Amino acid sequence: MLSSLQKLPFGAVATVAGLFALPAQTPNAGVNTGDSPGQSALTTESAPPMDLGSGKSAGSPSVQLGSDDSCLARTICAVKERIRWQTPAWTPSQCRRIAAAVSTSARKYNLSPTLILAVAINESDLNEKAARVYTRGDQIYAKDSGLMAIRCVLDKREHCTNGNVRGVAWKDLMDPVTNIDAGARELAYWRDGGGVTRVTVTERDAQGHLQKVTKNVPCHHKTHAFWAHYNHGPRYIDKGYPRHYPHRIAVLDHALASVMNTPAPELIGRRITMHDPGMRERTPDRPLEPRFKKLCQQIHESASCSAVALN
Repeated sequence: MLSSLQKLPFGAVATVAGLFALPAQTPNAGVNTGDSPGQSALTTESAPPMDLGSGKSAGSPSVQLGSDDSCLARTICAVKERIRWQTPAWTPSQCRRIAAAVSTSARKYNLSPTLILAVAINESDLNEKAARVYTRGDQIYAKDSGLMAIRCVLDKREHCTNGNVRGVAWKDLMDPVTNIDAGARELAYWRDGGGVTRVTVTERDAQGHLQKVTKNVPCHHKTHAFWAHYNHGPRYIDKGYPRHYPHRIAVLDHALASVMNTPAPELIGRRITMHDPGMRERTPDRPLEPRFKKLCQQIHESASCSAVALN
């Protein structure tokens, strides 16, 4: 989904790629790569017992969590139970491992844990085995991989050849901890100058004549949040369905921050998404599309920590 490759909107990807495959017996296995509309279903199965604060689970290594991480782990487990689609529930130890990875990557790259988790929910419905396959002719060209739907352009040895995951083995990228770190690294990359925008300036040529020149400069994300580039690639797509990708992530981020009683400073005091003329401004507290209304409802129903209103 990522790296330095330009990300096409879902409809274009389906047309250009021609053929993609999802894991067997998972007709909608949570692989909502990029800005594609997906589905989530409330499950009737019971959630596993959650003793997430203790850091103990029979048969698996102990993961010690602080109080904030314990809240994150409880929220992850509860949300996973509600949005998973024909995929197994996570055990408490798995939830602790995912929470520790999210928390560690958030600190490492100076990101909100809720933003990382929001991207994972949107991209995979928290399906760590999600993989969308792209082919060229009869050869596999790339895979959008794991919780964070990381784009991996494959070589013959099943190693990634692109961007920030260059040299990483695909099987290693599918490990949730590695995958979460790669996704957080991409978010930080786009925030810190990876995105570009095209501007036209007037310059003097070698003969002293004024000429209009078009050049790429770092994107300052004036009309959109920086995480738009996680989906769009270097240049923000300001037309069609993809233009509001940053808002769709923002409403998930806001819902998660609300139920976890934790700050999400990236949502405050800045433009989240471009303004549509004649329409009300999109805000993080107001999901609009059916999928995101449902996901936000499911997140709020998953509340296991003290809630606070951010709006």
